[in-house]
Amino acid sequence: MKLIRYLLLFFALAIGHAKADEHELILPSGVGIVTIGEQRSVNDMAVFPAKGIAGRPLLIAAHGNGGSGPEEIKGWLELAKEHKITVVCPTFLSSVNAIYIPDDKPYFEDCLNWVQHHLLYDKSHAYMTGFSGGGYAIWYLAITRPDFFKGLFFQSCNFTGDQFNLDLSRWTDKPIHLVWGTNDLTDVISQNQNAVAYLQSHGCNDASFEIIQGASHESHRDLVIKWMGD
Repeated sequence: MKLIRYLLLFFALAIGHAKADEHELILPSGVGIVTIGEQRSVNDMAVFPAKGIAGRPLLIAAHGNGGSGPEEIKGWLELAKEHKITVVCPTFLSSVNAIYIPDDKPYFEDCLNWVQHHLLYDKSHAYMTGFSGGGYAIWYLAITRPDFFKGLFFQSCNFTGDQFNLDLSRWTDKPIHLVWGTNDLTDVISQNQNAVAYLQSHGCNDASFEIIQGASHESHRDLVIKWMGD
């Protein structure tokens, strides 16, 4: 009977280990795909390089509406290699609409917890950026973790105001940068103008913005990397 119990325990542990391994997949490109939680099956987080880089910056990037972490990271690969940074791209529900922030909150915390325990990076140089609807994740999730992030960069991002009681008290001296184009979407331009006024009214002394002549509604990954290095 003892032998049978030991065998059953062994197989149970083996199956559990196999299931755990299914949550981490390394693609031929070197991108790691990590599945966390039960977020309506939309929970794949892409990581490059899969183990991080010791002593180098970390960038968490939020995709826009219709995107995903595994798709978003494709646009960062060459920059990550060239500048030797680790890029993490979660898959957010809130990129569609800010109403999904409550659904994203536990997932985001699980993502950060995974990063802290599995990746090598310079913990004093962790940043977050986002494009378009990805701004919701920065405004309403990253803002809550000033202990984790050194700075935030918004690329033509959406902003709906103080919908979730933003607490900027610990961001008054942390760098926050907003970028949008002169030919951007009309509502995005107005939202960014409101966001700048909001930051200024809350004493965010290191907040800045840049309006790019001729730019439409597009990402600016090169500017993000340059800003991180400044």
